[in-house]
Amino acid sequence: MKYLKLGNTGPAIPAIGQGTMGIGGYLTRDAGRDEAQINALRLGIELGMTFIDTAETYGEGHSEELVAEAICEARDRVFIASKFSPEHNAYDAVLRAAEGSLRRLRTDYIDLYQLHWTNPVTPLADTIRALERLVKDGKIRFAGVSNLALRELKEAQLAVPSCPIAALQVEYNLFDRTIENSILPYCQTQDITVIAYSPLDQGKIASGSEKIRLLRRIAEKHRKTVSQVALNWLVSHQGVMAIPKATSPEHIRQNAEAAEFTLTANEMAMINEAFAPEFICVPTDRVCVISGGQGNRKVYRTLAEALENRLGFAPSPADLARDILEGDALKPVRVKKSDDKTGQYDYDLVEGRIRYWAWVIAHEGKEPIPVLIRED
Repeated sequence: MKYLKLGNTGPAIPAIGQGTMGIGGYLTRDAGRDEAQINALRLGIELGMTFIDTAETYGEGHSEELVAEAICEARDRVFIASKFSPEHNAYDAVLRAAEGSLRRLRTDYIDLYQLHWTNPVTPLADTIRALERLVKDGKIRFAGVSNLALRELKEAQLAVPSCPIAALQVEYNLFDRTIENSILPYCQTQDITVIAYSPLDQGKIASGSEKIRLLRRIAEKHRKTVSQVALNWLVSHQGVMAIPKATSPEHIRQNAEAAEFTLTANEMAMINEAFAPEFICVPTDRVCVISGGQGNRKVYRTLAEALENRLGFAPSPADLARDILEGDALKPVRVKKSDDKTGQYDYDLVEGRIRYWAWVIAHEGKEPIPVLIRED
């Protein structure tokens, strides 16, 4: 296993760890596969993926409970990272959330405790002060943040200089390389470890047949899989680790071995060129927010619903709209070409519904929105 240092003062951590979003349930508790998921985490630990990332929101805390069971005989070998919800970003709420996570994880300390999302109603300084308190009390070892824009990351650093930010967790994969524009270079100069979630783009890995063929050629040369090449490309970047989620023993073993070979400079260059970030801007009224296959996901269908925010998203679309107007770059939403027969829409929205409405609110529907196009 390849290792890297956490931040500029932390211990060595594996370049590939284990993510747990969906383990124990996604937004609601699911105890139907507990034994298999515990065994999956234990196998990952035995194979060297001793960094495990979870959150209080995953399965309404059940993910943390499963992590506790998985590591009960290996706590001294495991680096636990967890996250608190944006509705708990206020000082006292952070302290209470930490106690809840410690109880569910059945441990005296959390190695890395992270702000999950910002919440504009709570000053970042309050949140970071709470993290500093937890460090001083020995409840956590290191403070981290997640899903912050560069402006917010700098604000978090300046808010409480005595509480260094050890890590930033963000989405990073071959499809979405947005962080390379500014966030990744900044983290590299600041010795802030980047934790890449959804490193395999939720199993899609790559979009487009030519890109897949390139990854297959490189994989065959190294006698590896396409997913291993994608993970290797990620952790080849300075200060980047990845936290794929897997439950099948075959995929867990593949993940654990993904850093055990070296891509050549030419292979890295070919991948970089083939997967160069490409986004376009399209009129918001040409994007269908609700299309087939949504299941029972909670979404807003109209601007009025988004403004009302009855579902209680934090931050709300209106809060994010204020951030956009203050100059924060919007992470592109994801769309696919629409098969709408009426001709009303060009694209169906796949991911980023709150960001979509925030953009509409910020620009009153008059500015095209940045999108990444998902190919079949």
